[in-house]
Amino acid sequence: MSAVPDLDDRYAGSRSAFERRQRTLARGVSSAIRVNQLPVPLTFAEGRGAHLRDIDGNDYVDYALAYGPMVLGHSPDLVLDAARQQLSEAISYGGSHRLESELSEAICRTVPCAELCVFSNSGSEAVHAAVRIARAATGRRRVIKFLGHFHGWLDPLAVGNPGHWDASPATAGQDRLASSSVSVLPWNDLDALHAALTDDVAAVIMEPVAVNGGCFTADPGYLEAVREQTQHMGALLIFDEVITGFRLSLGGAQQRLDVRPDLAVLGKALGAGFPISAVCGRADVMHVVASGAVAHIGTSNANPVCAAAAVASVTELERRANEIYPQLEDVGAQLAEILRDEAAEAGLPLTVNQVGAAGHAFYASTSIASYADTVRADPAAYRVFAEALLREGMHVIPRGLLYVSTMHGPAELAHARSAVARAAASAVTSLRSRP
Repeated sequence: MSAVPDLDDRYAGSRSAFERRQRTLARGVSSAIRVNQLPVPLTFAEGRGAHLRDIDGNDYVDYALAYGPMVLGHSPDLVLDAARQQLSEAISYGGSHRLESELSEAICRTVPCAELCVFSNSGSEAVHAAVRIARAATGRRRVIKFLGHFHGWLDPLAVGNPGHWDASPATAGQDRLASSSVSVLPWNDLDALHAALTDDVAAVIMEPVAVNGGCFTADPGYLEAVREQTQHMGALLIFDEVITGFRLSLGGAQQRLDVRPDLAVLGKALGAGFPISAVCGRADVMHVVASGAVAHIGTSNANPVCAAAAVASVTELERRANEIYPQLEDVGAQLAEILRDEAAEAGLPLTVNQVGAAGHAFYASTSIASYADTVRADPAAYRVFAEALLREGMHVIPRGLLYVSTMHGPAELAHARSAVARAAASAVTSLRSRP
């Protein structure tokens, strides 16, 4: 892939494609968050390694990575080979196949809490399977989640999402009664949890590292205390590791932080870009599925093509874990440092949180250490910076999330340094003229 000249019409193809989609695809995007990209939602044509190419031929070093799944980079050969092999045999069976056992065994080998698994197609589906399992296992209804943590788009848990300051629904059209048994609490507040954790609570669900809201870590001892309190009250602890699973370590955040939940939700990196998710956890809790009390149903659950990709991905991550995760840690830290240093040099107020291969950048003059601090950030200004990065061949998520892969190395980081320097200077100029 090679960059094209810096011309005013560099996004002409993407503009035309967006206009075409708007005629038949509501809002012109298949996921609402994509519409926020400036100057136009890009239309991509190819992804390989650490790079994306759009339909205009513009090349980008990609730090969005399909919103996280591509921990092995775009289009890894070993994953494609596994998917092609399965495609040559069948697309789907509507029945059991050998890859179900291979994948569930791989998860149980690598994820600390995993003794039994079930499969779904998306993180949202798997989250709701986990909640159903928890309610059946405990005989209770109420669920506690945390402000600024994200658990998918389905009504019951799509409250108190990133960008919201109370338990209000994430979007129009939600049934408020669907979340009537969900309590939304501030994270890192043990007193609030102690007061809310009564004997009607089935589960406490959280992102163990709050990547979606700003890549925040728990206060020292907080996760351990939550683990202790839930056990004492007979509630289950669910870690939503859709982002952190197989990204922050082979065993996810629970391995990295040495806190074992009762249930965990996996997705994104599990399938290396193919749509597959899982719930895994303690055998005695998962017994409600094993016994048939909870019917876990889905036409495409553990689709063999997706399962083949996931087996290939997890096998590679397991085989090279001692090499991959230190590399991801180092590259993630270097990217965060580059953003901080070059933005400061240009006079652009930028703060970056980073944990391993995940990060979050904010346009803010002071550190953003908690979800409450995000009120001081300027999301619109950050989108201007993201647009400037795009012009320099660096693709990031416009709301601040950052991801790195095994395919990001010295060349990509060197490009990032020069791209951030130029983009930061350009953004400073653009923002001075902002009304």
